[in-house]
Formats: sequence, C-alpha cells, structure tokens
Amino acid sequence: MIKKKLRILQLAPRFPFPPDDGGKIGIANILKEFSNQGADVTFFSFYDYNWNKITRDANDEGKLYADLKLLKHSTKNTPYRIIKSIIYNHSVYIEKHIDNKIKTYISGLIMEKDFDVVHADHSCMGKLALFVKNKLNIPAGLRLHNIEWTIWKRYAENIKGFSPKKMYVEQQAYYLRKEEKKIYSEMDVCFPITEPDKERAIELFPEGNYIVAGAGVNIDEWNPKQNEKRDSNQLILATTYQWRHNVDAVRWFIEEIMPELRKEIPGTTLTLIGKDQPKWLSNYTNLGVNPIGYVDKVQPYLNKASVYIAPLFVGGGIRIKILEAMAMELPVVATPLAVEGINAKLEDGILLSEDIEGFVKNIIFLMKNPSYTRGLGKSARKYVAREFSWKKNVELMLDEYKRLAKFD
Repeated sequence: MIKKKLRILQLAPRFPFPPDDGGKIGIANILKEFSNQGADVTFFSFYDYNWNKITRDANDEGKLYADLKLLKHSTKNTPYRIIKSIIYNHSVYIEKHIDNKIKTYISGLIMEKDFDVVHADHSCMGKLALFVKNKLNIPAGLRLHNIEWTIWKRYAENIKGFSPKKMYVEQQAYYLRKEEKKIYSEMDVCFPITEPDKERAIELFPEGNYIVAGAGVNIDEWNPKQNEKRDSNQLILATTYQWRHNVDAVRWFIEEIMPELRKEIPGTTLTLIGKDQPKWLSNYTNLGVNPIGYVDKVQPYLNKASVYIAPLFVGGGIRIKILEAMAMELPVVATPLAVEGINAKLEDGILLSEDIEGFVKNIIFLMKNPSYTRGLGKSARKYVAREFSWKKNVELMLDEYKRLAKFD
C-alpha cells in the first residue's frame, strides 16, 4: 500500500539554492527536510536577473526536493514603491511581495494541484499564504525567520539625529507592526526561530498558536580538518553584503576595532567572505583586512582562522553563519543581539561583547591564548551538534501541519 504524502505549498521570497547566505540556508533546509521526511512539496518563489538570479545548477538542485514554480518579479525597493508606501500608508516590505500578477499566478497554480497545507517563509509571504488559505480552506503556517518590524525599529534607532530617512523608517516599522499583527492573527500556526522571537510574537498577538522550531546545522558538512594549521591571529566573518546592517557592522568593526587590535598584535588579520562586497573594503588592507568575496565553499577559510566575529547591532532570529562557524570549531566573539536564540555560554564558545572595549579585550585574550581558544572551539562544535538539528526542528513543523490538516 502506497503511503499518502502531505502536500505542501511552500512560499518563499527568494530561491534558496545555492544556500550561500543565512536567509537562503534557512529556507533551503526547511524545503529539504519537508521532502526528506516524506512530504510532497511544491515550491513557489520569485526570480529576477539581478539579486534573485537562478542558475541552471541551482534550479537542478531545487528540483531534487520539490516541484518548482518560479515567477519573474523584482522585490527591489524602487522609488515608486517607496513613494507609494508613503501615500497609501502601508509597509513597502509586505506590499512588494504581493500584487495582482502574483495572485493570478497562484490562483492558476492552486487550480492545477491539490494541497493539504500552505507554508510561508517570512512575514512578507504571509498575505499570499492567507490568500491560498481562504481560496482552498486549508491550514496556513508561517515560519518567523525574524520578527520583521523589530528590525525596522532597531534600524530607525540606529540612524543618528533627525532626518526624513529616519522618519520614513520609523513609519515603516509602525506599518509593518500592524501588518504582522494581522498576519499572525489569521495564521493557524507560526513557527518562531527562538524563544525571544516567540515572546515578541506573543506581545503582538497573544492568542496565536506559536511553536518554537529552531535553526540547524548539517554537522557532517561542517567538519573541520584537524591536521590544518590555524593562524592564531586570523579573524574571520562570512556574511552577505546585500543587507545594509551587515555592511554597517563590518565597517564599524574595521574602523573601530581593527586599529586597536593591531596596536597590541600587529599581525592581526580579518578575512571577509561573502558576495556583493563593497569596493571600499579594499581600502583597508593596511589594517589587515582581506576581502575575499564570494566562495563556493566557506569551510576551508573557516578552517584556517582562529576566531569568528559577529558585530551585529540590528537584526533578529538566529545567525546561521555563527552556528556553522561554531561547528567548524571556531569560538565566536559577538554582540548579544548577534547570538540571540543560541543560548550558548562562555564554556560553549561564545564571548559576548557590547562595545569597542569588550571586542578588543576578548579578541586579544583569544589570540594570546591559542590553546585555550582551540579548546573553546571544540566545545562550540559539541554544543552545536547537541542543540541544533534541522531534522528535529522541521519535524516539529510537519507534526503540527499534519495535526491541523487532520492528516492520517
């Protein structure tokens, strides 16, 4: 007898292959685990010829796990969209991910295929998921990779002084908060990625059905080579430079921290991995900055460094790149915000630093004590292997979807 499969329509704002940044990694692994754990997945996303370009290899990888449905649509914050959001008092982040063209495409799709549940990745896909829910009368779930309005709020708080830009971002945070509250209220379930994000969601809509399902690491893919010699003075950061808060964090670290480190340890270097790196990074080679750019495999670079840094002051959710670095036996020096939801202590390889003095003190200590640093790195890998599993966390989602869909 053939076992019936749960039919999932997964909606995401970005095509997640290759999974080469934190946002894509999260979506890709949910899709993979849906498929690996027996679901029949139809995956819908957008593409364009710039930020969301899809190669043939990436498309082929996606086909291993789902029936792909891709629509050409740009989600860039154009002047037209920004002006429209001001005139009509709405969230540009939400509205740029749904329009009549998108709804027409989805209407055709749901007439062709039957679904038991619709799953949305990120709040921006929530309205489209609710559109499907109301059309088909099926359960809808939302993966809260972040509580998005809080990111806009923190962004506004970090804009110094008073300016039209600050006022616009503050207004957008307000509109997005209203939109997210409404979306949560109509979802059958929301899956925050951390306990702090669950608390933020409850503050927004207390009556919601919230189940924390964390992120994960494929521990076998992130396995350090023990015979590789590490440079005790080499720091590393892997990130995407498409998100301005990451760029701001890198600039702050280079300008404020690197000069102080090199006063104490002149051989200090910082390796920067990631796509779309700004050209100005090459102006800082005199401070030991080595902007590598995009690489197919991050592991060899993580294997050579001794300390991973995460100087993020705006954001939410879990920084998956930090978990991957920990799996590669790197201790992490980070702001509390950057490691929110990881809950690791010093003995697990996380050193919290809130300001210039904290970063400098912790990093210099690690560089001057390589044996201690290596021990912390090994503890970090053990912690991640123990606490973060994609299989376990996606299983939580599937169990709830089966319950909601009354799936036998």
